[in-house]
Amino acid sequence: MKANHTPQETQHPANSLESQEAPTLLVVGTGAVGGFYGAKLAQAGVQVSTVHRSDFDTVSQNGIHIDSIDGDLHFIPHRVLRRVADCQTPPDYLLVTLKALPDLEIAKIIEPVVGPKTVIILLQNGLGVESPVAHAFPENTLISALAFICVQRVAPGRIRHLCFGRITIGCHPEGPSPAVTQLARLFQSAHIPCHVTESPAMARWSKLVWNASFNPISVLAGNATTKEMLDLPESVELIRNIMKEVINIARATGHPLSDGLIEENLQATRQMQPYHTSMALDFMAGRPLETEAILGTAIRIGRKAGIATPCMEGVYALLKLLEKPKKEE
Repeated sequence: MKANHTPQETQHPANSLESQEAPTLLVVGTGAVGGFYGAKLAQAGVQVSTVHRSDFDTVSQNGIHIDSIDGDLHFIPHRVLRRVADCQTPPDYLLVTLKALPDLEIAKIIEPVVGPKTVIILLQNGLGVESPVAHAFPENTLISALAFICVQRVAPGRIRHLCFGRITIGCHPEGPSPAVTQLARLFQSAHIPCHVTESPAMARWSKLVWNASFNPISVLAGNATTKEMLDLPESVELIRNIMKEVINIARATGHPLSDGLIEENLQATRQMQPYHTSMALDFMAGRPLETEAILGTAIRIGRKAGIATPCMEGVYALLKLLEKPKKEE
């Protein structure tokens, strides 16, 4: 049940860092995910600025309103920017929450604001998203992050948080890192459950078990909700098959996922409110889909490893056909 609170202002948060100088963070791609986590980190005392395109005027005037199951928030960023280059001082942390799309060159987008000590956080779906950024900024700490959350942008400057919110972070490519430890403390101060992993690649394969099944099927089934997909035995069987294919690819490439992830994911999804997946929301809004990040890359890895993925390839082909521009007769 939703907490019935007066919205909490985050313009002047109580600084949980106390005597330490507040770290600075810039959110690039401030949609539902970036807006939510930016607001929570601001509550923990981080000085959070945000970059916007379509929402710039609204957020500049009114901030970001978050209708959350954990209590509503009114987040007023330290600075609201139209472009990354408008941030004149490199931040301590750069949180990238842009969609993982093939034609989106993240390294070029963030290059104007990456300083020598900037910690780059990629909070994105998919496999291998870190490589181009790691190549462009080899001296910077790169943190790979995954969000487990049901959150939607419902209007300019307005976000609805339905359930979950936990996050997994790890240093790319692997191993411990002081920057990861400090970021985990910031998330925990913001009351965000944060798991630190020494193998971000394993974590990405694990999340793909859910993403590769529920996201594409939701679009192909007429923007079905999670409940609608789980109410039909035939779609549950397809979901199971796709999950198993992802697990098989992961195992073949050195990431030994358990078959138990299938039931864990199904059970967790049954416990959520009926939810439109991020891919379904993008499709309904006419935005590009993360087809390659969520399916294409894994299928190609599977082919190289000799792993059969008939269910994944079927939904991938249908998504590509759905995305293909229609020619006028």
